[in-house]
Amino acid sequence: MSKSPSPGQEVGAYSILAAGYDVVMEHVDYDLWAAYVHGLITDFHPEAETVLELGCGTGSFALSLRQIEQFRYLATDGSPKMVRVAEAKAEMEGAHDIQWVVADFTNFSVDQAVDVVLLLYDGMNYLLEEEELDKLFGCAFRALGSGGLFVFDQSTPANSINNETLFEDSGEAEGFSYVRHSRYDSESRIHTTVFEINALDQQFREEHRQRAYTVDEVRAAADRAGFEVAASFEDFGRDPVTERTERVHWVLRRP
Repeated sequence: MSKSPSPGQEVGAYSILAAGYDVVMEHVDYDLWAAYVHGLITDFHPEAETVLELGCGTGSFALSLRQIEQFRYLATDGSPKMVRVAEAKAEMEGAHDIQWVVADFTNFSVDQAVDVVLLLYDGMNYLLEEEELDKLFGCAFRALGSGGLFVFDQSTPANSINNETLFEDSGEAEGFSYVRHSRYDSESRIHTTVFEINALDQQFREEHRQRAYTVDEVRAAADRAGFEVAASFEDFGRDPVTERTERVHWVLRRP
């Protein structure tokens, strides 16, 4: 039986977790993910030169993609602390060609249209209402030039249902440790994750909430925004999406 999260100072999502985010995500193969997304870009928009990444986190994906191809790259995240970590990592790698900006991905604009907009690792699922989803899709549509791509992934209800036994874990690094507890409400399709964090000699509690959208809901949002669905694939392959698919990668095109 899961124990209840212990008390700690309530803080906003990614306000403390940013410092240890790479520890939490150390299981993710960003090089593999970057290679997969690069393949989608080259197959569906081979002339692409400019990329806008939303929800870039600490920059791991951007830095991995840069090893494959150096696009003109703008990386954004809503958390100033995440962006500061990303900037520091880029400085260490000499990746001075990536521009890092704090921005809300439901309310942003660009000075010049880009060829590709990216939003990865469940970023879309943080939007709990369809109105917010419409804002994201509208901003992405307006940021793209004709023929531009919006490439993103989603975690489906099947992912939360099938992986219920994986809803607790922990990790640590120098000066930082965490315990993660998750629960899924199948009726509301809201997945709540609580991080109990020890950092700076203090205890903190961050709550993250995500909505497990259905494929039909995402397709409808794409239609409302004016996108064409160029492709949707299961996980990191090219198989068609089924009701058992846990992660979907979408390739939307602005006509």
